[in-house]
Amino acid sequence: MLTVLVLAAVGSPGDGRHAIQAVATPINLTLALGTTCALGTVVASVLALRLRRQPAGGGGALGLLGLLLLVLLLPSLL
Repeated sequence: MLTVLVLAAVGSPGDGRHAIQAVATPINLTLALGTTCALGTVVASVLALRLRRQPAGGGGALGLLGLLLLVLLLPSLL
Protein backbone atom coordinates (compact mmCIF):
# COMPACT_ATOMS: atom_id res chain seq x y z
CA MET A 1 0.00 0.00 0.00
CA LEU A 2 2.84 2.36 0.81
CA THR A 3 4.35 1.80 -2.62
CA VAL A 4 1.06 2.59 -4.32
CA LEU A 5 0.67 5.81 -2.33
CA VAL A 6 4.21 6.99 -3.04
CA LEU A 7 3.93 6.19 -6.74
CA ALA A 8 0.58 7.99 -6.89
CA ALA A 9 2.18 11.05 -5.30
CA VAL A 10 4.96 11.26 -7.86
CA GLY A 11 3.85 13.94 -10.28
CA SER A 12 5.32 15.69 -13.21
CA PRO A 13 8.41 17.81 -12.62
CA GLY A 14 7.57 21.25 -11.34
CA ASP A 15 4.44 20.44 -9.38
CA GLY A 16 6.36 20.91 -6.14
CA ARG A 17 5.40 19.22 -2.91
CA HIS A 18 1.65 19.36 -3.50
CA ALA A 19 1.33 15.73 -4.55
CA ILE A 20 3.27 14.43 -1.53
CA GLN A 21 1.34 16.73 0.81
CA ALA A 22 -1.94 15.40 -0.59
CA VAL A 23 -1.12 11.83 0.40
CA ALA A 24 0.95 12.54 3.51
CA THR A 25 -1.74 11.36 5.93
CA PRO A 26 -2.37 8.00 4.20
CA ILE A 27 1.39 7.43 3.91
CA ASN A 28 1.87 8.07 7.64
CA LEU A 29 -1.07 5.81 8.52
CA THR A 30 0.32 3.04 6.32
CA LEU A 31 3.76 3.39 7.93
CA ALA A 32 2.20 3.22 11.39
CA LEU A 33 0.17 0.14 10.47
CA GLY A 34 3.23 -1.59 9.00
CA THR A 35 5.28 -0.83 12.10
CA THR A 36 2.50 -2.13 14.35
CA CYS A 37 2.26 -5.33 12.32
CA ALA A 38 6.02 -5.84 12.46
CA LEU A 39 6.05 -5.33 16.25
CA GLY A 40 3.12 -7.74 16.62
CA THR A 41 4.99 -10.33 14.57
CA VAL A 42 8.08 -10.02 16.75
CA VAL A 43 6.07 -10.27 19.99
CA ALA A 44 4.07 -13.27 18.77
CA SER A 45 7.21 -15.02 17.53
CA VAL A 46 9.10 -14.49 20.77
CA LEU A 47 6.12 -15.75 22.76
CA ALA A 48 5.84 -18.81 20.52
CA LEU A 49 9.51 -19.59 21.09
CA ARG A 50 9.47 -18.89 24.84
CA LEU A 51 6.25 -20.77 25.62
CA ARG A 52 7.31 -23.66 23.37
CA ARG A 53 4.12 -23.47 21.38
CA GLN A 54 4.86 -23.99 17.72
CA PRO A 55 8.51 -22.92 17.90
CA ALA A 56 8.93 -23.70 14.19
CA GLY A 57 6.16 -21.23 13.38
CA GLY A 58 7.74 -18.57 15.58
CA GLY A 59 11.14 -19.10 14.03
CA GLY A 60 9.63 -19.06 10.54
CA ALA A 61 7.82 -15.80 11.26
CA LEU A 62 11.00 -14.17 12.54
CA GLY A 63 12.88 -15.44 9.50
CA LEU A 64 10.29 -14.10 7.07
CA LEU A 65 10.18 -10.74 8.85
CA GLY A 66 13.97 -10.54 8.70
CA LEU A 67 13.88 -11.37 4.99
CA LEU A 68 11.28 -8.66 4.39
CA LEU A 69 13.37 -6.09 6.25
CA LEU A 70 16.46 -7.14 4.33
CA VAL A 71 14.68 -6.74 1.00
CA LEU A 72 13.31 -3.34 2.01
CA LEU A 73 16.56 -2.02 3.47
CA LEU A 74 19.00 -3.49 0.94
CA PRO A 75 18.53 -0.69 -1.64
CA SER A 76 19.28 1.95 0.98
CA LEU A 77 22.47 0.16 2.00
CA LEU A 78 23.84 0.10 -1.53
